[in-house]
Amino acid sequence: MSAFRSIGAALVASVLAAGAAAQTPPTAAQPAAPAEPAQPAQPALPAQPGFAVEVVNIPAMHALVLPMKGSYMQHPDAFQRLWGFISARALKPEGPMFGRYYSDPSIGEDNLVWEVGVPVAAGTSAEAPFEVKDIPASLTAVHVYNGPMEELGTAWGVLTQWAMTNGYQPVVPVMQLFKGDMTAGTGQIEMRLPVQK
Repeated sequence: MSAFRSIGAALVASVLAAGAAAQTPPTAAQPAAPAEPAQPAQPALPAQPGFAVEVVNIPAMHALVLPMKGSYMQHPDAFQRLWGFISARALKPEGPMFGRYYSDPSIGEDNLVWEVGVPVAAGTSAEAPFEVKDIPASLTAVHVYNGPMEELGTAWGVLTQWAMTNGYQPVVPVMQLFKGDMTAGTGQIEMRLPVQK
């Protein structure tokens, strides 16, 4: 799980600060998604050549999560604990593992609030410190990242700038889905930036 060590550190302040500047509280519920696929109010402007962004309605998710506080360097341990809980109870994940990030990094590493989780079936139960949570549907700007971990922070900045340039207001928490084999360096990170008009 060493690939996860730089994931949290790569989340740049511009993503979360944009949400704070828009006066959206970190724990605010996400806006309800429209029934039809969202279309930008104006023609979408490209982020940069080869940087594809799609604005989609992400459905609600029932998830098992492990709340975390402090350094993002705890990602490997957090995912290991989550996977251990899933394995010990023979739970079947219904999608890839993810991380959600609530805090503006300017509050300091010790105060960062985040969580790791995985979608699970309705009716799944958990014991502390694990929780079962319903993550609401949201209108979301999505970019699938395939590049080096060292440049993930830059990608978050580009995604945030794309959203604001195209008339969207970023909303926290942001999410990263980890697809494929992250430990082998062949995985992808689906960057999800909730937005509202």
